[in-house]
Amino acid sequence: MLIPDNVLKRLLGNVYFILGDGVDAADGLGRRYGMYVYHTCEHRERHALNADPEFQPGLCRFAEYCADFFALDPAEAFRCERETVRDFTPMVIMDLVQLAAKHERVICENDIDLGAIINCVTHAVMISSHKGWGGFIRGFEDAIGSRGISENEKERLVGELHETWGDGKPENPRGTVRYGIRQIIRDDGMSAEQTADAVAEHFGLSNPNAE
Repeated sequence: MLIPDNVLKRLLGNVYFILGDGVDAADGLGRRYGMYVYHTCEHRERHALNADPEFQPGLCRFAEYCADFFALDPAEAFRCERETVRDFTPMVIMDLVQLAAKHERVICENDIDLGAIINCVTHAVMISSHKGWGGFIRGFEDAIGSRGISENEKERLVGELHETWGDGKPENPRGTVRYGIRQIIRDDGMSAEQTADAVAEHFGLSNPNAE
């Protein structure tokens, strides 16, 4: 069954998408405004249990690679991650439609196939920082460095890592230019509360403490 974009956009009109390195900002906004916070990463395993290999092959493979993700070659890890996100996005949308009907406002935080739902999104922001994406890159580099392979092979894999995943710099738009999503660059001196303030201002959320 296909649901028209205009119908989904209406049903998701009170859902606020926070992409990138925004988990603490999302939780802070949830507490501040009494918004329900849905972290997509917390529902991957549940959705994988309901996946069908014919319709969600990437999500069915999620259980196979997630336990030892950093042991994969970078290009394979990138492909698996993209396929997993692609496959669970419709399931996430089903969750959000139900939550949006129960709560005044809902925050959806973390990965989602933005290209697949962009026509149904009313509120969205991308938070970029060295802490989130760069930390992942460094973790993958460390994992490659600990493998029992030659230095030449390690160098090749690190090069593949940066080629496929990017360099972890916060100025990388990661789809923001293509889809016109506002990007908030979070430097090392920007606290979670300040990030939440920036997101709240972008979304036009009023100060709950204002008289």
